[in-house]
Amino acid sequence: MKKPFLILILSILVAALGACSSGNSASPAPLTSAAEAPDPAKSDANKEMDTVLVTEAFHTLLYLPLYVANKEGLFENNHIKISNIRSAGTGPTALASVLAGEAQFSVHGPEHVGFAKEKGGHAKAVSAVANSAPVWILANKNVAFNSPEDLRGKRIVVGLAPGTSNTLLKRLLRDHGLDFTKDVTVTEVQNGSELGPVLAGQADIAVAYQPQVEQGLSQGLQLIYNFTEEYPEYAFSTFNTSIQLMEKNPDLVKRFVKSMDESLKFIHQNPEIAKKVARAEFPELDGEVVDNAVQRMIDSNVYPPNANITEEAFKVAIDMQKFVGNIKTDMKYEDIVDASFIPNE
Repeated sequence: MKKPFLILILSILVAALGACSSGNSASPAPLTSAAEAPDPAKSDANKEMDTVLVTEAFHTLLYLPLYVANKEGLFENNHIKISNIRSAGTGPTALASVLAGEAQFSVHGPEHVGFAKEKGGHAKAVSAVANSAPVWILANKNVAFNSPEDLRGKRIVVGLAPGTSNTLLKRLLRDHGLDFTKDVTVTEVQNGSELGPVLAGQADIAVAYQPQVEQGLSQGLQLIYNFTEEYPEYAFSTFNTSIQLMEKNPDLVKRFVKSMDESLKFIHQNPEIAKKVARAEFPELDGEVVDNAVQRMIDSNVYPPNANITEEAFKVAIDMQKFVGNIKTDMKYEDIVDASFIPNE
């Protein structure tokens, strides 16, 4: 073979190879084997965690869905790490931490979002946590009770105004023709102290939350009235966040609400595990009292079946605040609640 002809052949081969290795979009891309393909599950598992601080109005069994989500890994499954759950002492204080950007979520009554809004604070309620009116009335065994009219003349112990138990008692008395100051003798105490005077024989009736209800029953008191039956839809407590966070990181808000929705479902499906978490969260309480309190709140939907804040529940809660004079103007559902983060069933 002559040298010029050999050089020509080599030139053609080099050009062909160059065309095959060029970025020509028409050239087929190399196939990736299944072993080399990225694993979506592994990629999701390696997703960076969002660290979140939650402020609660106070530490209570009513917020058990929060503790279950944390202890049972539901937040972690949704790529959220809870740095701390901090008791603030009041709803306004808990929400103030969120509005200041210190905490990402707070838990308390939705009316505090409305109060903050009136003062220029921008927040929304995004998830339910405690629904129905979680208040019960206990009495000594010698108290005869057939209807609320039988409260006339009784000595009643209740939490300080403007607490919900105090408000519900006032509404109950009014609805049955009784005056809070004239027809009954009312002693207002700090929440959690309602049982003492009744057990000591200094009062006839206590209006209480859990776990005081189960503590009273275990010490011989009788349950005479259940507000969860009268108000099965009542937005007692919600999870709340700032509009700034909703705009800046809507995916985090969505994952947080999803965690709470999963927790509420988990509690109804796994009550024994929920009780175990509650016992660990409140070791100072008698275990049987904790179990009974959790079961009663599951049965009465104080822990709702999902994270949705219904318009009816919101309306009842706000109407109760109007009744007691805490709210003077209308608070509209869409101004206080953002239901867009609730998972689709």
